[in-house]
Amino acid sequence: MSESAAPSAAPSPTDALRRRSREALSALALQFLLGMAANLIGEPKGTFAIVVDTIIVILHILVAIGLVVVSIRLLLAARAAGVGQRLAVWGLVVIVITFLAGVGTMASGSEWASYVMAVGFLVAAALYGGTFFASYGIGNGSRA
Repeated sequence: MSESAAPSAAPSPTDALRRRSREALSALALQFLLGMAANLIGEPKGTFAIVVDTIIVILHILVAIGLVVVSIRLLLAARAAGVGQRLAVWGLVVIVITFLAGVGTMASGSEWASYVMAVGFLVAAALYGGTFFASYGIGNGSRA
């Protein structure tokens, strides 16, 4: 087999960090849209609205679980790349707190827990934006 037919080399650690950061930011965007859809529907009236609301909430929960997994993978990628590690650790902490706030919202219906989810979204988006830029060596994130 010639070298040109060999599979491409594995991505560099900074490329992996960049990819994981994009995954986290994309999942956060989807999570935001699902959360807004659930809030817009509110207390559903009618069978169709109840079914749609249930589907949206289930998707919201599944994406939240995925965000925890992506956050762990992003932390591992940041450690491998040697950049953005502090941002990735804080991102994971914020995602876990936000996840627990979501559990609290579902269990108690607390609007404060819902507010914590919104704040967690904003903070996580900023942190993972930081890891994305750190993968290019932009800003102070490359030293973190």
